[in-house]
Amino acid sequence: MAATHRMTIEWIVPLGQLRPINNALHSVAADVRPLPGCVGCSVSTDIGNRGVVRYVEEWSSEEDLKSRLRSRAFIQIVTLMEDTTQPPHIEFELSRERRGFDYVEEVRGAEIHD
Repeated sequence: MAATHRMTIEWIVPLGQLRPINNALHSVAADVRPLPGCVGCSVSTDIGNRGVVRYVEEWSSEEDLKSRLRSRAFIQIVTLMEDTTQPPHIEFELSRERRGFDYVEEVRGAEIHD
């Protein structure tokens, strides 16, 4: 089976913000799942001693992931990342490496200059 390319975003969210962020991410996930190349998309919440929300997208190829990052719809995720009190941790698992938010800037910047 071919390797998937995964984007994981993890927020530590104050309990008062948990429901709105969780609902927004479930809405985004519903829009992403039917997209070409999307292997899976999930939202999970751990309200233990801290509210941790994890959002994961899996793509069949790096090109599919890059298309997602360049899309107007990706702005929904960026807005959610900016609206929380603590910046989230974002990680991309690619074929040969792991990257952080710099990967988003690189991919979206490449689109602007193309």
